[in-house]
Amino acid sequence: MTFDAVLTGHIVAGTVGLLAGPAFVSVRRLRSVTGPGYQAAVALTAVSGGALAVIAWDRLWWLLPVAILTEVSAVAGLWLWRRRPPGWTTLVPHVLGGSYVALLTGASVAGTGNPLFWVLPAVVAQWPIARAKARLATRQPVPGRR
Repeated sequence: MTFDAVLTGHIVAGTVGLLAGPAFVSVRRLRSVTGPGYQAAVALTAVSGGALAVIAWDRLWWLLPVAILTEVSAVAGLWLWRRRPPGWTTLVPHVLGGSYVALLTGASVAGTGNPLFWVLPAVVAQWPIARAKARLATRQPVPGRR
């Protein structure tokens, strides 16, 4: 595959992830097709990001650890959501939110070239993450679930 073809796939997958990402704003939608769809989009974005890093290692090597950490964050968030270990209501918004912030940061930096966007999405995301944590903390338990 050529660099341009992989880049196109990376952009498409990242865009789908950005569009599906607000699914974790509504906790009920994580079980629907949107949650797994978000995970699939993040996985494709991570794989294509890793491929871009390998193809253009000299200038994009840093994309490989970012891709891995973004995917780990998305997988961990959905795993925590499903398993609900102690502290899950605090962790889920941070790790799922972190995967979304990574997608948003990548799109912002690539689209503008402005280094401010390496930090700005993470700062702006603190408010919605705090709201999600508060909403999950006050949630009524579902019968039969932990």
